[in-house]
Amino acid sequence: MNSYMVVASFKEGVTMDDIRALIPAEQAQAQVLKEKGLLGEIKVSMPRRTVFLEAFSETEEEVHGVIQSLPFARIWDLEYFPTTPPAGAV
Repeated sequence: MNSYMVVASFKEGVTMDDIRALIPAEQAQAQVLKEKGLLGEIKVSMPRRTVFLEAFSETEEEVHGVIQSLPFARIWDLEYFPTTPPAGAV
């Protein structure tokens, strides 16, 4: 399985009320994806309105589907970065 870092920035005009309304559904879907081994760490930087998601899939197309299944996906601008282990990592 391949590893990706997904950088998700909240779209212009998205309010904290918009975000709060989706939190319960987002947390539930994130848990489902974590249990399936498709989602790893999630880090949030609210001062920068950015979320960093570690995702796993066989292809970049599949990782797009994983992230699009999250309720927040509709209020994010997304960038996908395939990752590789550091040199010398096993």
